[in-house]
Amino acid sequence: MTSALIRSSKNVVVLDGGTGTSLANLGHSVEDLTWCSGLIETHPHHVKQVHKDFFIAGADVVCTSTYQAFVDGFVKQFGVSEQEALDLIKRGVKLAKEARDEAELETGRHGFVAASVGAYGATLCDKSEYSGVYVDKLSREELYEWHLPRMRVLCAAGPDILACETIPAVEEALALVRCLETLKTHAWITFSLRDAKSTCHGEDIRVALAAVVSSPYVVAVGANCFSLTLVDDFLRYVKDLPLFDKPLIIKPNAEKSEHDRSLSEQKLHERVLDWVDAGASWIGGCCKTDSTDIASVRDQLAKASHICFKKNGEALF
Repeated sequence: MTSALIRSSKNVVVLDGGTGTSLANLGHSVEDLTWCSGLIETHPHHVKQVHKDFFIAGADVVCTSTYQAFVDGFVKQFGVSEQEALDLIKRGVKLAKEARDEAELETGRHGFVAASVGAYGATLCDKSEYSGVYVDKLSREELYEWHLPRMRVLCAAGPDILACETIPAVEEALALVRCLETLKTHAWITFSLRDAKSTCHGEDIRVALAAVVSSPYVVAVGANCFSLTLVDDFLRYVKDLPLFDKPLIIKPNAEKSEHDRSLSEQKLHERVLDWVDAGASWIGGCCKTDSTDIASVRDQLAKASHICFKKNGEALF
């Protein structure tokens, strides 16, 4: 199927917003070794509440608070055993599933849980998921061996899908695809962007998306954790890329731009219909977005008669 036919579809999936931002709004510091993943241990009720708020706001899919969850980090931060650290990772999925079930009782709308898999660089706590410099030193095999155990544990907890997020480089994305093939499980993969045309490691984003989209275990591709001001140019740049009838994801930040103040004041919901028309079909937010932003996105989409949402009982992919 051609990309033009794909983009004629107005079936839309609403994703969640920034988990870290939402937890910070509750007064938590998310600057420690395991970022917001550490709150699975210290404040699980708040993690669950953030997930539930996103579901009630209208998110069809909510990502777990496991983006920066890794065994060594939990062992070092909390003094737990390796097995206890693995159990904490599983608990992150459990909290999201509980939130989903509680929200469904209130809204009557069924949601899905995506187990968040952050880039290797996210665990280094040096922002290297926004540069990908580590792929110049680590082989694809080494990245595969590092990611596989964590992804195996996440799968064992029973999410609906994995969300491989903020991936800065093609090499790491290909290592993740190999993990999916080994585990025979499905995921979406979204890249972090340096600009509208490049991954954070400097590869052409069209090349990056094409490198992973053909895998039967990759059900959607796109970009996350990039400036809202880049979305239009990004969508124009990838519009002719064959996606094999798979959804195109955007989860931009709501942070302000230093370059264009008029654009920086825009909100997600103000542009969401334009983004759907430009080809995006799974849409949410990332940093500086919360459940109020997602509620506005859902409301804006619901006003458009040509937009269709997932029905209860309908599969995510």
